[in-house]
Amino acid sequence: MKTLLRAILVLTALGAVVAVLVRLFGRPQQSAESGEARESMPDLEEVIGDTRLRTAASYLDEGNVYFNVGQYALAVERYTRALAESPGIPAALYNRATAHTRLGAFDEALADYDAALELTPADGDALNNRGMLRLYRAEPAEALADFQQALALNPDDATVMVNCGMAQLETAAHEDALASFEQAAKLNPGDSAAHYGAAQAAGALGKREVALEHLREAFEIQPAYAAEAAGDARLALLDGDEEFMKLLRSTAEESAEE
Repeated sequence: MKTLLRAILVLTALGAVVAVLVRLFGRPQQSAESGEARESMPDLEEVIGDTRLRTAASYLDEGNVYFNVGQYALAVERYTRALAESPGIPAALYNRATAHTRLGAFDEALADYDAALELTPADGDALNNRGMLRLYRAEPAEALADFQQALALNPDDATVMVNCGMAQLETAAHEDALASFEQAAKLNPGDSAAHYGAAQAAGALGKREVALEHLREAFEIQPAYAAEAAGDARLALLDGDEEFMKLLRSTAEESAEE
């Protein structure tokens, strides 16, 4: 059964995207809900007599094993062998992209996502992950297009909505970013990244109360955001703000007590 990688993000500003990418592509073709790898050839029984397809499936399975034990270079090699046997396997391209990302080979990863999406243009996870790579490459407009396509496929995906908001922040579309982050927070109230992003967008728009409200929510869920907020240029509106400083102090004190 074909399953999709669910991207689980904890992100702040664009400078954190590299760390986000490392967490984002933690397993090849996995579902966060089930932990089950995507099958190499969903209809393999129909073509079991084709030796090349069976060999490609075997290499893909081996690549997943290597990936899951952290042997990313060997995983790339096995995925490449799978594609040599049968070039039209989207999962091999997708999984090789995840392995390239773990190795820091972002250009190669992007090329594999491009190729995978040529074969399966409605793969929302590939669109989302390519968007993250494009953010890392300082291509926010292109990243935004990927996130918007992914949302067209699944309008209630709060994770992609947060990523969309981050791309909108980078393109200075602050009103749109605030709307994206707040919608994500409505869909998933426990998403600290959605609240923190909303605070950043509100800060850029000069909306002090809105920014503080979302910061309270973000710090409650993830206190580590307080350290980020203290030096965040998008929150310059709150520099010296008494309520903001009190919020930072109380969050730090509560974290120290835990």
